[in-house]
Amino acid sequence: MAEKQEFKLPENFSVVIPKNPSDLVIVGIPKIGKSVLMGDFSKKYNAVILNLEKEAYAYIEGKIINIHTSNETTTIEAYENYIKYRNLLLDNKGKYDYLLIDGLSDLDALSVIGGTYLYMFNSPQGKNFNRDKQGNIYKYGDENFKLVTDLGEGHGYAWSRKFFLDQIELFKQVAPHRIYNAHIADKLLRDGGKEEVNVSEIALTGKLKTIFASRVTALAKISSDEDKRYLNFDVMGEGILAGSRDPNLKGQILISEKDKKGDIVTHWDKIYK
Repeated sequence: MAEKQEFKLPENFSVVIPKNPSDLVIVGIPKIGKSVLMGDFSKKYNAVILNLEKEAYAYIEGKIINIHTSNETTTIEAYENYIKYRNLLLDNKGKYDYLLIDGLSDLDALSVIGGTYLYMFNSPQGKNFNRDKQGNIYKYGDENFKLVTDLGEGHGYAWSRKFFLDQIELFKQVAPHRIYNAHIADKLLRDGGKEEVNVSEIALTGKLKTIFASRVTALAKISSDEDKRYLNFDVMGEGILAGSRDPNLKGQILISEKDKKGDIVTHWDKIYK
């Protein structure tokens, strides 16, 4: 018989014990050097990169899993490769201390396919979706195959969003620490009803950008100054590009620079102690 748990109200302040961020999201424009940072990280730490983007690591060294085996890899082949590698990572939980995912926009795109299958096989409403009158299932790529996002009034996006967030939870089982690469999406907001201002967001679909941002430890925008790269954790304006629950991750932190020989030197030790 289990012991009865005793509940007590706190009398003292809790003590915060410093620890490395469980989830770090790096957001930036294409070609600014995010993948280079990832490759270097995988060489210095017990880490693996799950690369979901075509050709992102063609010229970068590192411990890399590519779901696109060539330039001719089709969308459905990339999705199927992703599922196989994801399951392999789950079968080897704890093999890596860090799982690096590049990038979130690509995972979002794969989630449209994954969400379609979720709707087809895991909901009463989807029992006839992508099926003929005899119940035969249309394959992806068939002219009659539809994506869940084709459902009216945007109802299908809940399923692609669910698949995406399910993957985030599965990644937590693979490794205790995760790093995500993400692209920037700009939008215009009205400032006091007069001026339009640019606000940058994570390039994710609809509500997903705010839901995902609320579930991670830290978000940083990567910026450049000649040969130096910085991670900026300061929240600016109404954007959701930055912010951190970790008090040690604040302001602008130098993450890489070139030495006198022209080689890139990274400073991951400023983030992961």
